Amino acid sequence: MIRLRLSLTLAAVGVVLAGACGAAVATAQVREPATIPLAPVVAAWPTGFVAEGMKSEPLYTEHIRIERDGDDLRLRIEVVGQGDEPFGTQEGAVHVGADGTVAWSSGCPKDPATCADDTQLRGFLTTAALLALARTDRLPHDGVVREVHATPAVCVDDAALHPDAPPAVVRLDPCFDLATGAVLAHWSPDSAAFVGATLAPGFTVESRP
Repeated sequence: MIRLRLSLTLAAVGVVLAGACGAAVATAQVREPATIPLAPVVAAWPTGFVAEGMKSEPLYTEHIRIERDGDDLRLRIEVVGQGDEPFGTQEGAVHVGADGTVAWSSGCPKDPATCADDTQLRGFLTTAALLALARTDRLPHDGVVREVHATPAVCVDDAALHPDAPPAVVRLDPCFDLATGAVLAHWSPDSAAFVGATLAPGFTVESRP
């Protein structure tokens, strides 16, 4: 079922702020967003989802598909240039262990040690990092509720999400679909906008049992 709603969570939040966005960067929220506990949100997520959308750049467009099937997450990005010229496909997959390790199953762009347990995983597969913290009782206490193109999401501080990794040079907080946990966007506290790995309007998210 597309766009499941966490009615109890949203009722606790009260007013969820609306966000306006452009083709590449969404404008800042007008009012201070709400903060909610993460544990009940993560516990309510289904064990699977499929999210599909696009991310446009000046010279090309990325067609993005993110999947979760239990402990496994997969990402596929098809890059298409101007005139529908295919630029190639990027694929990657990670597995979340019961001990909280995040191991790349395929497509790892890092060194072997990091591929075996990636404490710095960022981008559209970051759901795995959050699940790993939940399994080791290190889940950040709360997150900030924002809307990504009218879809409720919870954004988590990047440093809190990566306690064993060096601080990011540029802080971008991943924003997870409230209903499924799929990464929809990244919020920049410095610019007060959605930037980077952020899906454009028109994306879909479907839960899987």
